[in-house]
Amino acid sequence: MRLTRRHLLASLAVVAMGTPFAVGVSWWDQAPSAPLKHLSHDEVAFIDALADGIFPEGGEPALSGRAARVSRYVDALLGGMIPTQRNLFRAAIHGLNTLAVAQTGSTVNAMSPAQAGDIMARWLAADEGALRGIAQSFHIFIGMGYLAHPAVSPAISGQFRCGFGGTVGGFGYAE
Repeated sequence: MRLTRRHLLASLAVVAMGTPFAVGVSWWDQAPSAPLKHLSHDEVAFIDALADGIFPEGGEPALSGRAARVSRYVDALLGGMIPTQRNLFRAAIHGLNTLAVAQTGSTVNAMSPAQAGDIMARWLAADEGALRGIAQSFHIFIGMGYLAHPAVSPAISGQFRCGFGGTVGGFGYAE
């Protein structure tokens, strides 16, 4: 049988329709990783990898995003969301990890901090508004967690006349 353009398009349509289902199945029944209440082990690895890409080790302060335990902050943040928002956020984690495989051949979880930072920069500059918006949301949540860390907030407090960072661990940082 000869492969025609119609066969190829039909195959691509089946893959495109099946991808959201496969992404959904990959996280739906994953239990949270103790002591967290909402994020699974894979989701924590994704947040940690992106956090290291955005805030690599050796900066000022010299604390990496993973070392700042940003994933714990994000888990606590998810606790304040309604279940639908929380489920969409988790689905977005798996969707972005699947997109990373399509774009680079690797999950974000398996990337070096430099590679994770590069893919985040690519997503933040994407032509697709939905992708750009999702990437911005992750960037904001990770940034909030990092800036609220007890070792980071005092280091940046001098830049804020409003007093941000003056209280160690302020703004709900989850220990």
